[in-house]
Amino acid sequence: MVTSNITEHNPLKLTLAKCKLMFKYVLVFGCILNMLMLATPIYSMQVLDRVISSGNLDTLFMLTLVIGLALGLMSLLQAARSFAMLQMGAWIEKQLSEGVFSCSVRMSLESKVNIGSQQLRDLQTIKTYMTSLPLLTILDTPWAIIFIIALFIIHIYMGALAVIGGVILVGFAILSDRLTKPLHDANNEGFIKSMKHVDQATRNAEVIEVMGFLNNIIKSWQKVNTHVQGVQALVGKRQSVLTEITKFIRMFLQVLVTGIGAYLVINNEMSTGAIIASSSLIGRALAPFEQAIASWKGFVNCRKAYERLSKSYEVTEKVENRMELPAPEGKIDVENLYFAPQGVQKHIVKGVNFSLGAGEMLAIIGPSGSGKTTLAKLVVGGLQPSLGVVRVDDASLKDWKRNQLGQYIGYLPQDIELFGGTVKDNIARMDADASSEDVVIAAQIAGIHEMILQLPKGYDTEIGYDGSVLSGGQKQRLALARAFYGDPKILVLDEPNSNLDSSGEVALSTALSVAKERKMTCILISHRSSILSIVDKIMVLRDGGMVTMGKRDEVLSQLNKTQQVI
Repeated sequence: MVTSNITEHNPLKLTLAKCKLMFKYVLVFGCILNMLMLATPIYSMQVLDRVISSGNLDTLFMLTLVIGLALGLMSLLQAARSFAMLQMGAWIEKQLSEGVFSCSVRMSLESKVNIGSQQLRDLQTIKTYMTSLPLLTILDTPWAIIFIIALFIIHIYMGALAVIGGVILVGFAILSDRLTKPLHDANNEGFIKSMKHVDQATRNAEVIEVMGFLNNIIKSWQKVNTHVQGVQALVGKRQSVLTEITKFIRMFLQVLVTGIGAYLVINNEMSTGAIIASSSLIGRALAPFEQAIASWKGFVNCRKAYERLSKSYEVTEKVENRMELPAPEGKIDVENLYFAPQGVQKHIVKGVNFSLGAGEMLAIIGPSGSGKTTLAKLVVGGLQPSLGVVRVDDASLKDWKRNQLGQYIGYLPQDIELFGGTVKDNIARMDADASSEDVVIAAQIAGIHEMILQLPKGYDTEIGYDGSVLSGGQKQRLALARAFYGDPKILVLDEPNSNLDSSGEVALSTALSVAKERKMTCILISHRSSILSIVDKIMVLRDGGMVTMGKRDEVLSQLNKTQQVI
């Protein structure tokens, strides 16, 4: 049965739900461990109340042997429980890391804001908290009742003290949440914003250094970071005060236990050993509450990370559930397309309509700022339209699985982005299993094969982060080879000759001729008229709207008559 409730298919929630069985085992282990923890106070009571008074060394030896075995078993169970939690954390990371990485990329595409590694940091936050000692202590909270019952068995006053202490500590936990939650939220948002400043600066390090505005960038970052530091300091102060108050309450309760115990011993209502046992038991009973308050910051960070990841999955999950369609032939239909950036009322693209049959070649021309690049991004799915639809073989882009359709699209953006790896990796779109033959064919079509062979290791040459070892023209031609890789059905090239010299222009013309021979549907954006000789149709854009579109010669004739500038 198909459900429309996306959250039911949220991988994060499903993965954590699969951990329920492990948590049940952990809770069972916790029950056994807490029962074994009763051994120490029982030992104290027996030694002080019976062994010392009787002087029986055999009883002392047997009691010590039993408590030693109990403590040894307890240590083994604690280690096993910790190992189980660590294993569960590793399993959670393995199950989700690939999807979270995908979410990071898609969220950046949807919001047009560089999410960076925040999603992976959120996953790491969840994993770290779920495998932490504080969580194990908090999971022991239900078993605190065992110690409270034991205290009631010793004396009703001792049990009452434990209950009162527990209620007070729970109250402080609620107070801690209300006092620190807004600050934690502000701190998380500020920290993320601060890290985005750092990511942006490192990506643009060359421009910053060459033009000498590093100090200005630092000042801009410091404005954000100073605010974050102020919030962090305030959170730390409040958390410290609450933690110390909690410690005071717990220690004072233990003092009260000793004092009241002494009073009861004087009145022959309790034994001396029971004082030691009660002091130990009340510490055990209140430890989960105290630990919960001390580790509240970690819990809040984990909760916020979980909320952000859940939201990311809900935004991107729709993409994953699309049905695979037959391979496209390359027909493109653009219907009443409008686009405005989020929060901006003015449309960059306004009411554009056109159709291209499979194998047709269209050039989009117009002055700078007319919306050509935006239209290209809308056609390939890099942007989502505000209104209207783009269809490939009659199916909306929203109906295609991106991983499937992407195999049939060759895209050369205006801003070239390459990836750390070899020349082969980049041409093959980072496919480790790519055929060497297909890579060479793409390079030959782009006219870059001979140039690659001149590199130190040919196709196995490492090009550095973002292709830093290549020139602008080499990067553009390498990206062109990537666009041709896999014999795509649709080719969208945005300013493909902007960084090319004369030999590069010739190679580009040859590549476009190959595309025409192979019946690839092509959309070209260029300011240079030299590229227009090969196209079938021309569209003129101005202020985001389509001025005219038609066969190449007809449009060029019309432009010549009106003396419009391309």
